[in-house]
Amino acid sequence: MAFFTTSDGIKLFYDVKGEGKPIVLVHGWSQDSSVFQPQVEELSKEYKVVVYDHRGHGKSDRPEFGLTLNRFAVDLRELIEHLNLDKILLGGWSMGASTTFEYVKTYGVEKLAAVVLFDMTPKLLNDDEWKLGLWHGEYTLQAALDDMTTMNNNLADFMEPFLRRAVPYFTDEMIEPTMEMALTNTPHIMTSMWLAMGYNDYRDILQNITVPTTIAHGAVSTLYSAETAEYLNSKIPNSKVVAFEKCTHMLVMENPEKATEVLAEAAKEI
Repeated sequence: MAFFTTSDGIKLFYDVKGEGKPIVLVHGWSQDSSVFQPQVEELSKEYKVVVYDHRGHGKSDRPEFGLTLNRFAVDLRELIEHLNLDKILLGGWSMGASTTFEYVKTYGVEKLAAVVLFDMTPKLLNDDEWKLGLWHGEYTLQAALDDMTTMNNNLADFMEPFLRRAVPYFTDEMIEPTMEMALTNTPHIMTSMWLAMGYNDYRDILQNITVPTTIAHGAVSTLYSAETAEYLNSKIPNSKVVAFEKCTHMLVMENPEKATEVLAEAAKEI
């Protein structure tokens, strides 16, 4: 476990385990790097595996500034440079995939050898011409504004119904640890990053992801449809789709063994 300081003075937590070719795993909104613990334990037997907490998440600093996906991509790049990494397998889950899109938008595929995207859309908000965003095409700008108001008032009032819709089979006992992780976050950071995800549209940069790419999606994800994964597959050269059967948006936690297998297969490209 360690910390490094970004160019704008923010301390970010990171952890490195294992030796060999590098794998960097990027967690999602309201999470922290611990969600990848099973993958770290297994993959570090053969690779150097790096995980970190985004600014505003986990053990990292919680600033009032730099809460954009562009800054998150800069943070990722600065961590890569801090650790002197090259020819990386970059794996991003949910907002971690958005961070991956933003990294490619900003830096191209420099320093990347392969990519794994876990259950994400290139455009979160739906409109008259786009129906492959959140909630299978139902989520609109007005809904996002309403949700951000709720987050600012009481984050728990947003998180519980969100998680129950995201994972319909969650019992009270099952939802508790995920809620606990989410509620360690502060509302202004969650709202800012929800806005960042809603604001950005990465459809125009998908063709720039020219390294081998695996598009993993939950076969019963209530957030994003199989058609979203197929759209990504049609736009990203040298990509393939892997469905996690009986899994939702929480696919990495629901089937950690398969997530590890997908990453291990992709790592053969590096």
